[in-house]
Amino acid sequence: MLELTEPINVWVFFKGGTLQPHTFFWKQRQIKVEKINLVHTTKNGQNLIFHFSVSSGGNFYKLAFDLESLKWFLEAVEEG
Repeated sequence: MLELTEPINVWVFFKGGTLQPHTFFWKQRQIKVEKINLVHTTKNGQNLIFHFSVSSGGNFYKLAFDLESLKWFLEAVEEG
């Protein structure tokens, strides 16, 4: 898995009090999230960060949402 920290744009749903990534944009591509495999949070000081492990088309991605800055990042990629 390729580890990185790259800013991305994400379309999301707010559903039942949860945040769910729907589609993200990376390297001139629009990638639709087919499945959210895992969600967890970490803290950086007082800052809360949501981490999403998602899959699309047999590929796996790790997305992060920084609650303080309201920015999304692509943390890791595994494409076949």
